Amino acid sequence: MKKIEILPLFLIILIGLILRLQNINRPIADWHSWRQADTAAVARNFIKEGYNPFIPKYDDMSSQSNGIDNPNRYRFVEFPIYNSLIAVVWSFTSYYNIAAARLVTVFISLGSVALLYFIVRFYSSWQTAALSSFFFTFIPYNIFYSTVILPAPLMVFFILAAYLTFIKWLEKENSWGYLLLSSIFTSCAILTWPIALFFTLPLVYLVFNKFGLASLKQFKLWIFLALALLPFIAWRIWITNFPEGIPNWRFLLNENNIRFKGAFFRWLIVERLGRLILSVSGFTLLVIGIIKKPNVKEKYFYYSWLLGGLLYVSVFASGNIRHDYYQIPLIPILSIYLALGTKFILDLPSQYISKVISRLIIILLVLFTFAFGYFEIRGFYWINKPQIVEAGKAVDRLLPPNATVIAPYNGDAAFLYQTNRNGYPIVDRPLEEYIDQGTKYLVSVDTADSGIQNLATHCKVIEKKDNYVIIEMFKDCIGK
Repeated sequence: MKKIEILPLFLIILIGLILRLQNINRPIADWHSWRQADTAAVARNFIKEGYNPFIPKYDDMSSQSNGIDNPNRYRFVEFPIYNSLIAVVWSFTSYYNIAAARLVTVFISLGSVALLYFIVRFYSSWQTAALSSFFFTFIPYNIFYSTVILPAPLMVFFILAAYLTFIKWLEKENSWGYLLLSSIFTSCAILTWPIALFFTLPLVYLVFNKFGLASLKQFKLWIFLALALLPFIAWRIWITNFPEGIPNWRFLLNENNIRFKGAFFRWLIVERLGRLILSVSGFTLLVIGIIKKPNVKEKYFYYSWLLGGLLYVSVFASGNIRHDYYQIPLIPILSIYLALGTKFILDLPSQYISKVISRLIIILLVLFTFAFGYFEIRGFYWINKPQIVEAGKAVDRLLPPNATVIAPYNGDAAFLYQTNRNGYPIVDRPLEEYIDQGTKYLVSVDTADSGIQNLATHCKVIEKKDNYVIIEMFKDCIGK
């Protein structure tokens, strides 16, 4: 790495850190708070109930995730590597310190900035590498999702680390170290979020580009494959013992047969890429980067990466339409093509274009990309229902630590998370059944609801404010 490269990368990471520190202490009541709350709850329960990564638990006891009651609060989705990191940090601070948890994601993301730089630097120029890291760091969508309590940024870090170490191994085939590291990173990526399987396609390309059909005879590659996949296979077999803790996921594939329909392309291309993530100006640079002819060293590596992303959004069609955080794994390759498009325009010979005007247009396109992107995601930081935080603190202060509560919030566990109690984020059965099962407390921020007002009139009110009410229920007071 040349000295001229160090300063730009250092400044990108430093400014990226500063930007990510804004609103870092916001409570888990921002955009996608439901998924963040579920993730944070597993980490919090590791501290409260003892660390056991093989039986992760969150706060939700309801049946809403798959139609099966979950009184033990099992949460079997990704293997809890990310949750464990949060728990380690909270063991030194406190699980009330949300900023500390968000900082874990921040530093993971900044680590990805450096990894992306070195990957692109291997195949392209250092300027392209710097531009790739620049876009990855400063796309407003990615700034926000670098501060959330979600496992997706960690998956991105692991898959980038897998790429880089695998590339290093291909340079030095006799070295087991890089190959073992790459297999560990690949395994961790898949365990963290199984969609990482789609992003192993560049590794497949690198293997066949290097060895051709003789790849099948490479014993080391079979070792790599076993180490990368067997932990995930073992995890998936293990979780079948806890069906109540496995959320329904099949709707993420092709709900309402949306795949390749007009709405599918409109949502992904127009709404997500052309508006939320890149804006129209960034999308222009992306297209230029894609159609640019790759250099001798790049060959089809970037294209294989892009193809893996396209396969991912195609298979998980409805998931990518329903949830905008599903596009987090695409940001690295999008950043690379933005960089390639930018570099291509800057390198055009002066006999074809005006250097001054082309540079001015590039600056404007990049500024518009960031400005329009910020305009779209600024609301993601907002706490639209601050009363759930206030009510949650009241519950934590007033109710016994082992009490279970009903905190209805349209199934969003963010409200339940604020109470620091186990319970139900949705009313999915008659209230009498909750009481029979030992849950007699209800907290609501919908104080104008007639049903809540009726309960408050006939049951015991523990605390009532303009924004919330905490009620202790008895069978005698229900239905009056």
